[in-house]
Amino acid sequence: MKKWAGRSFLTLLLLVGLPAGTALAVQIYTNIPGLPATNTSPTAPCDTVFGFYQFALMLGGVLAFAAITYGGIKYTLAAGNPSKQSDGKEWVKGALYGLLLLVGAYLILNLINPQLTNCGLTALPALP
Repeated sequence: MKKWAGRSFLTLLLLVGLPAGTALAVQIYTNIPGLPATNTSPTAPCDTVFGFYQFALMLGGVLAFAAITYGGIKYTLAAGNPSKQSDGKEWVKGALYGLLLLVGAYLILNLINPQLTNCGLTALPALP
């Protein structure tokens, strides 16, 4: 019952509390690796999403490298034990499939429209 009352109050506040035609300004202050520090100036939502996208790609590459290294070490230290060798091979194979998936997703987005991999929003036309 309390959740419903809280939600209805929030809905009422949003619907009644804002006069018609009031524009809401969204300002996001973030520090994402790969983007310049933005402690004092707001970042556009596009920059935030694009920075997170680049960070996720970098993190995926680093994790795949770590998984390949771990699988290689596990395979090398198996010392002829076939089950441990196959486990090491699976680590390497899974990391390579993950890298292929990351690169494939980027290539598909770039093939559909190169602007999907770049940050930039076009201005919307004003309403009459």
